Amino acid sequence: MRQKAEKYADVHRAVSCVDKPWSERKQSTPGYMTVYLALVMGILLSLILAVLTAVRISTIRMYIECCADMALDSALAEYHREMLDQYDLFFIDTAYQTGDPSYHRTEEHIFRYMERNLRPQEEFPTAGAKDLLGLSTEDVELLQAGVATDDGGTVLQYHIVQYMKDISGLSLAETLLEQGNQLEDLQGRDLEAEWDAAEESLKEEIFRRKKLQNKDWDGEIPETPSDAVRATRSEGILGAAVQGMQLSSACLSGAGRPSVRHLNSGTGLSDGKEAVNSLVDQGLLYAYILKKCGSFGQEKENSALAYEVEYILQQQTQDRENLKKTLQEILLLREAVNAAFLFGSSLKAEAETAAGVIAILLGLPEIKDLAATVILFAWAYAESVKDVRILLRGDKIPLVKSEESWNTPFSQLLTYRSHLDSYRSSADGMSYQDYLGALLVCHGAKKAIAGLMDVMESDIRQTPGNSNFRLDGLIDGMQACIRVVSGYTGSYEITRRYEYE
Repeated sequence: MRQKAEKYADVHRAVSCVDKPWSERKQSTPGYMTVYLALVMGILLSLILAVLTAVRISTIRMYIECCADMALDSALAEYHREMLDQYDLFFIDTAYQTGDPSYHRTEEHIFRYMERNLRPQEEFPTAGAKDLLGLSTEDVELLQAGVATDDGGTVLQYHIVQYMKDISGLSLAETLLEQGNQLEDLQGRDLEAEWDAAEESLKEEIFRRKKLQNKDWDGEIPETPSDAVRATRSEGILGAAVQGMQLSSACLSGAGRPSVRHLNSGTGLSDGKEAVNSLVDQGLLYAYILKKCGSFGQEKENSALAYEVEYILQQQTQDRENLKKTLQEILLLREAVNAAFLFGSSLKAEAETAAGVIAILLGLPEIKDLAATVILFAWAYAESVKDVRILLRGDKIPLVKSEESWNTPFSQLLTYRSHLDSYRSSADGMSYQDYLGALLVCHGAKKAIAGLMDVMESDIRQTPGNSNFRLDGLIDGMQACIRVVSGYTGSYEITRRYEYE
């Protein structure tokens, strides 16, 4: 009975403690934990802590990747505005308008964007917020970056060709290449040298035969129509072709151009990009130059040079000299075509008649053929000067003339410069711009991209805030290594490539 009473008393004490306050109950309530539970609790706590650490590391890695993507995207968003506005090309200026290009500046920009993304609480403080990751940027390093001027402008040319492929088909490039190939076949022939040689042969023949006829002959040779035209040739094409037109007197600094100075270098085209060297790609480059650069009659506003395409062809520092040399090239091409036409046309008879008269007056019928040859050369030259004048006035001329499209009558040969604006216009044929495009093909892509880089840099330097702009400070993207340290779990490294396509 006593044992039962003590048992009931213990139950009463246990039940009655439920009604006690917690502070008293905690002191009075008995508790225990088995050895098994103690062992299991250690394992469970280790597992929980390991899972929490793994979650933290995984979160940190994902967060670093997101921040790196945002930082590099932000760096690409700082493209050079004038390169886009004027030339529709995306590039990052590593000088950031300081005139001193450096990868370190781009690295600093990426570093700053990383810090803002990793620690947003510093930009947008929130009461009671706690940083559970403890991340900060340790270092940013650019491993690769293609500079626009790398490998003679290969990087720049790649983006130009991609742009042209996006906005136009290949037919424009094919047309340019076809016209260029037609004129390239004529470039090896110097009609003026042939004319000079024929003229010299004629004079020697006259002198020799006159001496045979009369040993006391004074050696005076009468003037021929060819002599009168040759006298105007010595004045140059520029004065005749542009008479009455206003010319630009702009010039560039000779030493500071990208084509002649030492350039910063990068790593060139990134993996997966191939240099654009096919004929069609080169044709697209020439089409781009004609589209984006000014020339005589189509001058570009606020440009350093008025005749930019002519500069790309000749690369002289003065507008007038570039125009003069370009017109001389066109003149020689036109002389070759016009002389080939004259020597095989019925118009040749007029020159032969005049040569016959000269031969009779000199008493030397043997020189008729030589005299006719030099007269035909002179006639082809006069027509070619008028062709250049027609082109500069914005009209077209057929590549190969016919008797209907021939604009210089034989009767006007001696006074041809007074009749340069008297011609029949043609809706067909090639314009001055067409000839510029064909000459670009003849000169080649290497020279074209070198001249284009000079033009781009000089034009952008004309804009506000870009007086020290350098084309060799532009990059088309980067491969960056970003190192981040965490206050909880150590350091991390991530490598990302971001670039303009």
